[in-house]
Amino acid sequence: MFLNDRIIIRFKRFGLLALALFSLNVVNLKSETLRIAVASNFLETAQQLSKQFETNTEHSIQLSGGSSGKLYLQISNGAPFDLFLSADSHKPSELVKNNFALVDSQQTYAIGKLALWLKHCSTQNNLKTLSNSRIKKIAIANPKLAPYGFASKKWLEHHQLWEIVSKKLIYPENIAQVAQYAKLGVIDAALIAESNVKHLGLGKESCLIELQTGDYPAINQQLVILTKSENKRLAKDFVRFLASKNAQILIKNMGYLLPNSARIAQ
Repeated sequence: MFLNDRIIIRFKRFGLLALALFSLNVVNLKSETLRIAVASNFLETAQQLSKQFETNTEHSIQLSGGSSGKLYLQISNGAPFDLFLSADSHKPSELVKNNFALVDSQQTYAIGKLALWLKHCSTQNNLKTLSNSRIKKIAIANPKLAPYGFASKKWLEHHQLWEIVSKKLIYPENIAQVAQYAKLGVIDAALIAESNVKHLGLGKESCLIELQTGDYPAINQQLVILTKSENKRLAKDFVRFLASKNAQILIKNMGYLLPNSARIAQ
């Protein structure tokens, strides 16, 4: 009888240990975190998408925003991200080329749009407004770091305004900072991402002019899963989520065009 009691006690201890280990594994699965490097223009959208994803799964998402160029350099230097949402296609291509990202993961998730913001509206809100003497400071994102800045420069060149307004230009690091300058009213005009417009809190006297997408290079925003990621499965799940109906509707409502491959089911 004593021997049986010892066996039962050992069995109970083993059972408790097994249960504890199982519970630990479940906790680890639940606390799995996806680390995403995201271009500043898409950060607000990514935050809303992340909330949806976290609500429907038991995983969490950690977002790190910045200019695509700065994030690209961080990834190239070994920054521990799982997924990169760039504001262009060039940097993801370079990461794939240099084996920092998986070749079969590269795809367009959104297409950005530029808009011209003016601090004060007038009866002549057109392209010539930028050359007006009352416009002292014009902000565009740094063309060397931010794809939206590169597109802004090309738009100005297309309309033969680059040389005319060059002395008025200031260059925040990324397009989100341009939007903040506009919100604070410390500039007179800006080329901003249309996706940022809804969060500016534009004053009553300011106005926004939509720009023809054919007047600047297409802003094809692409993503890649990074080679050194330890959460490739979770990264793939998030990428699939981005293509879902709810995610696509949100992306469109935030001021982006959808890639041709994207189809919102009716």
